[in-house]
Amino acid sequence: MAISNFRFENLSRATQIGVFAVLVLCLSFAFYMYYLKDRIQRHDQIRAEIQELEKSVQQGTAIETQLAQFKKELAELEQRLAVLQSILPSEKETPGLLRGIQQMAAASNLKINKFQPRAMVPRDFYSDWPIDMVVEGNYHGLGLFFEKVSQATRIIDVDTLSLQNAKEQTDPSRTLVAGCTATTYVFRDVPLDPSNDNPTMKEKKR
Repeated sequence: MAISNFRFENLSRATQIGVFAVLVLCLSFAFYMYYLKDRIQRHDQIRAEIQELEKSVQQGTAIETQLAQFKKELAELEQRLAVLQSILPSEKETPGLLRGIQQMAAASNLKINKFQPRAMVPRDFYSDWPIDMVVEGNYHGLGLFFEKVSQATRIIDVDTLSLQNAKEQTDPSRTLVAGCTATTYVFRDVPLDPSNDNPTMKEKKR
């Protein structure tokens, strides 16, 4: 058959359908390669970016939640520390604490015969500070002193109490001599380092 005499309508029905199918496939392939493929790749890229952003947002939300919890816990710790510092004086405030104990004794009509602070005993975050005292007065004054000590904002423990009658005293307000150890507690700004302050650890190092 000459090409000049070729007519599409002269082809058989099956051949025409086959030609149309090939043309459709070629056009579809060209459309996919030159247009749809880039669109699909861009869509997948955008979707991946969205998923990454969503993941970052979730992580950021989790971090923000943790940060809020940490801030809350920090505020609670600072509040507890403030309460603790109001009960335990710092080492810088110890002169005022000594004056306070002496003033409580004087206000209870007790004569201070001995007032001797001992060396501090370091603990974890505080130090024990024992003070040896000998006072002269009567039972009423001694009871009043103990009451003032128990009501003080600072923690003061009184132990090793010894009592004896005052000798050669005619003054009714000076009938009793009392010896005791008043132990107060001082806040440590730096926690105890077991390697430096623990005698047991020192013995092991030796």
